[in-house]
Amino acid sequence: MIPIQTVSFYILLAHAVLAVALSWAYVRRYQVKRPPVGVLNLVDVAVMIAGVVFVPYLYLYLPLWLVILLLLSATASIIYFVLEPMLHSRAARWLITGALVAADVLAVLVFGSASPVFFAVNNLALVVTIVSVTALWAQSGMQARDAAILGAGLAVYDFTFTVRMTFMSDVITRVADLPFAPVVAWPIGNRQWSGIGLGDLLMAAVFPLVMRKGFGHTAGVWTMAIGIAVIAIVLALPDSIVQTGFPVMVVLGPLMVLEYTY
Repeated sequence: MIPIQTVSFYILLAHAVLAVALSWAYVRRYQVKRPPVGVLNLVDVAVMIAGVVFVPYLYLYLPLWLVILLLLSATASIIYFVLEPMLHSRAARWLITGALVAADVLAVLVFGSASPVFFAVNNLALVVTIVSVTALWAQSGMQARDAAILGAGLAVYDFTFTVRMTFMSDVITRVADLPFAPVVAWPIGNRQWSGIGLGDLLMAAVFPLVMRKGFGHTAGVWTMAIGIAVIAIVLALPDSIVQTGFPVMVVLGPLMVLEYTY
């Protein structure tokens, strides 16, 4: 019998590869409808970093019903957004969006937040979210320089709030049982799970896109391969390390800076 930790490793790695590969394919095939906010620049990167710092406080201190409402509305909007250039029928877009959102909620209510059914549905919603957000960033003018700076900022944030403090662990513990929890995860028994954060996968997916745009196809492919390799190594770490909350961006962020500099 294959150990459940091994099964979890391959399932999570498959989701990471799927998110990165679908983001790559989607941006090459579809043009998203950008909001009228102009081109992304370093000011926007600073706003993103501020948002990364601020939003977890909402998850930690707002009432749970309000956190669920925020996660639901954000997820529904993002799913609809990614479907817009793919489906001309507005009714079809809303039908698929509603079905995926409802499935996530029902999976928690019917099967429970520790069930593989919930993890499978929630992971699917998160993969779609990653494709949507990365497409918006890449097609709104984000440059490789901007992504590298964002990665460096997130590395500092991840080290401070995950390694030096228990803040991010507290946030994940609070939202892990909610629908639309921002963690791609899989159960490993005894109500425990292994996973990787939505933000980590977003950066691993968007950086190859902006590197390809700035430096060519080969640079994008190598960046994508390195990002997936980092995720695979982190997922393969002993459970005693992963379960305490390993700061993926502490590894991925500096690598992004080195790749851009090279």
